[in-house]
Amino acid sequence: MGNILVTKEVAKLLRVSEEYIRELIRQKKIRAYQEGRRGGYRILKEDVDKYIKVKLKNVK
Repeated sequence: MGNILVTKEVAKLLRVSEEYIRELIRQKKIRAYQEGRRGGYRILKEDVDKYIKVKLKNVK
């Protein structure tokens, strides 16, 4: 995996569905951008890491 991931890769990494990743993007919990008109989302690996760190802070 490179520095830029697609929703499928992020879903596999976090072991969740692609739809859940898209929902996190809509809720602005993970930053992403769309490539082209009908292109899927592109997510930076560092933004996935930030999301994981936030989730881990909330675990008691």
